[in-house]
Amino acid sequence: MINSFNRLLIAGLALAFVGCATHSPSSPPPPVTPAPPPLITKPEAPAVVQPQPGAVPKPAPAVLNPAALSLAKQARNQYLAQDYQGAIATAERGLRIERRAADLYLILAQSYVQLGLPQKAEMFVQQGLRFAAQGSDVASGLLRVREQAGN
Repeated sequence: MINSFNRLLIAGLALAFVGCATHSPSSPPPPVTPAPPPLITKPEAPAVVQPQPGAVPKPAPAVLNPAALSLAKQARNQYLAQDYQGAIATAERGLRIERRAADLYLILAQSYVQLGLPQKAEMFVQQGLRFAAQGSDVASGLLRVREQAGN
């Protein structure tokens, strides 16, 4: 009887040890800490710099695209030959290539004055003055056309 009691006791103890070994008491998971919220800062206001008189350089004269330069020369020759319609058509082709070519606006304005259309001439004077370097020959020519057109 002791023998079977010992066996039973050993088997029970073995099961208790095996059960303890395979089942460890569960520990709670580590707490989840949320990430700190991002810092929201106001952007600094940009510094306002007042322009100084004479500090703004004159824009450099536009370097024409070679095709536009060729058309400007052709339009100038047509104007000098009193082919004002041809000069207008050629200058407009040049402007489709180089929109900022002030000398093409000058040719257009001069041609429209010669055709007796001062309002159209004034329109091209205004556009040309946007792109002509201040004090340049082209700007002076545009201002002379404005005087001739009577505006």
